[in-house]
Amino acid sequence: MAKSLTLALYLATRTRAERNARRARSHDPERRGEIAKPRPPGPLIWFHTGQDDQAASVREFARRLRAEQDDLTVLLTTSAATRPDSQAHMISQLIPEETLPAIRRFLSHWTPDVAIWTEPDLRPALITETDDRDIPLFLIDARTARPDPQSWRFRRGMSGSLLGRFRRILTGDRDTATTLRRLGAEPSRLEVSGYLEEGTAAPPCNEAERDALARDLDARQVWLAAHASQAEASAVIAAHRQAQRRAHRLLLIVVPEDPAHGAAWKQQFQAEGQIVATRSDGQEPGPQTQVYIADTEQEMGLWYRLAPIAFLGQSLCPGGGVNPYEAAALGSAILHGPNVRRHRHAYDRLAGAGAARLARNGAELGELVEALLSPDVAASMAHGAWNVCSSGAEVTDRVKHLIFSALQDREPA
Repeated sequence: MAKSLTLALYLATRTRAERNARRARSHDPERRGEIAKPRPPGPLIWFHTGQDDQAASVREFARRLRAEQDDLTVLLTTSAATRPDSQAHMISQLIPEETLPAIRRFLSHWTPDVAIWTEPDLRPALITETDDRDIPLFLIDARTARPDPQSWRFRRGMSGSLLGRFRRILTGDRDTATTLRRLGAEPSRLEVSGYLEEGTAAPPCNEAERDALARDLDARQVWLAAHASQAEASAVIAAHRQAQRRAHRLLLIVVPEDPAHGAAWKQQFQAEGQIVATRSDGQEPGPQTQVYIADTEQEMGLWYRLAPIAFLGQSLCPGGGVNPYEAAALGSAILHGPNVRRHRHAYDRLAGAGAARLARNGAELGELVEALLSPDVAASMAHGAWNVCSSGAEVTDRVKHLIFSALQDREPA
């Protein structure tokens, strides 16, 4: 790897910088590498997500890693001002400041087995110390930021030396690859793989239960209101009433945001003259049932498989929306309201593929449900959803291969 005088001078200042940092940020022990959480036993994979403190694609990828090797722990670091809460087997941590004492405390505590950078937030001291400890480093494009040639971190000579410490660099597109080559990345370590995208595995279901319900429905048209909040009840009721004018045998399945609200949903629909059955009462949707309240938990895979049209709730109210990839993975045509800030990128991807449509109120939702009762329209949207869900499969498999190969290489002979 090329040596950089600029990098050497930068690193030489890092111990002195610790004294200044201590005075400026003495209230922030995580930034100083002082960590209260113990390091869990077993392999630890470290992902640094730069300023993207949500890092939905990384979190989903981490869950897939755990599904294949359940003794893994994932450490997520961010350079944002705040960090998400930790989850089981997924620890969230502020990145240490760029001082050698803080970095050494951080690395000595966590002793990661593999380090993954998901954007070019190239911290010279941290990357150098990580590489010097023989921790495999990979740079993977997760669409969180593009390399900035004007950044001070990319001073002449320094960027090439830092990029040379990554064993592989996977970029999302050719333009990014060209920029990184210009900044000094070795072409032999660089590949255009596509983006590490957010997605999710299709939720499971009891296939026997699905087959039995499908027989009971007897080819009736079905749509779903999933994770719907009480604030959206009037809009869902209005939409169903409107769509029934076109398909009088249309069945609506409602999965409340909170299963405890099932009785309230039932009461509201009955007040509108609808015939309602409730799953928590042990009822099944009969031939005359117009609304089925699925007020149980852990059955979303069943409802998405039965309903080719899904309105995803908490989006017509200020809820922020729900993750649409479960519905997309099972071929649902997706409808949603405007308030999807928590998963904006996911909905934009699906809309761009023609797999999701926006309704601003109950009347618009009803019009969209009516339009999607034409099977060819719903099938076209479902095909777009499938394309989005499968688009990141190759890069996901490639990154998993890099990680598991690096873990295997680190195992004692």
